[in-house]
Amino acid sequence: MTALSLDQWRLFVQIADQGSLTKVAVLRDRAQPAISRQLSAMEKQCGGRLFHRTGRGVELTESGRQLYPRVLAWLEEGDALGRDVAQAVDQPAGLVRIGVLSSIDHECLSRAYDQIRRQHPHIRLRIRDGVGAAVSEWLENGDVDIGILMRGGRESRRRETTLFSARHLLVAAPGDPATRAATVPFASLEGLPLVLAGAPSAFRRQMDQLARRMGVTLTVALECDSLQIQKQMVLRSGLYAVLAEHAVTRECAAGELQAARIVKPSLTRSITLAMSEVRPMTLACREVAHILRGSLEEIGQAIGARR
Repeated sequence: MTALSLDQWRLFVQIADQGSLTKVAVLRDRAQPAISRQLSAMEKQCGGRLFHRTGRGVELTESGRQLYPRVLAWLEEGDALGRDVAQAVDQPAGLVRIGVLSSIDHECLSRAYDQIRRQHPHIRLRIRDGVGAAVSEWLENGDVDIGILMRGGRESRRRETTLFSARHLLVAAPGDPATRAATVPFASLEGLPLVLAGAPSAFRRQMDQLARRMGVTLTVALECDSLQIQKQMVLRSGLYAVLAEHAVTRECAAGELQAARIVKPSLTRSITLAMSEVRPMTLACREVAHILRGSLEEIGQAIGARR
């Protein structure tokens, strides 16, 4: 038996509902003999009669009556599925993977999540945090759809937007004399026990190159890629860290850490939002990126207001 097409099953239901080949012909703008031939072909494919021909029109055979409710339910389910698919195309849905710098305020991410959940309930998020090198690698490998990165110099991607500039601070424990003033010259880092990220950190390279150019010897007491561990070492072990302003805003405001802006020269890098170039840019990805962009720009505005 050859399977009937979707249109043939629709014709079957239409004939059963109308009870007349002539009425169906009018509805379909076809000649009545053409509808009759189509019905005969359907019955031949099914291997038996679906309708009795009567003087008043047609009526379902016993086999036809058994098939009718199942075919009707199947067609209605197909129509509903088609509507759902069309709606899904118009509404962002699916999983969006985000890689974010550990220095980004978690409250910022919470606000973005709440907005996404409220406006786009069919979007699901998966968030990973790490150092810039890790986030960049996730983007390149297609492990994430969106990456929040820190860039310096001419580093950039095709699908990347700068959100705000981040100045770097010398961070110490409260009461530390080296960070008591609002600013500290880069040359004053000479001899201080520093906790810095290890290679292949782009920022570490920038620090080392600047130190060589200025004839400053950096004393790296500890290499550590974890932001939280760096802060703990500053607080408990008397080390100094060089961190972006937004990474310590909360602790400095609460008096848990103390920091001075590095000048002569200043150290400034850009916080950017990058889209994966190896994964498809779905509607859900675009909507999440838009909301993240707004939340992260608020951080930049808050930092700018304090300067």
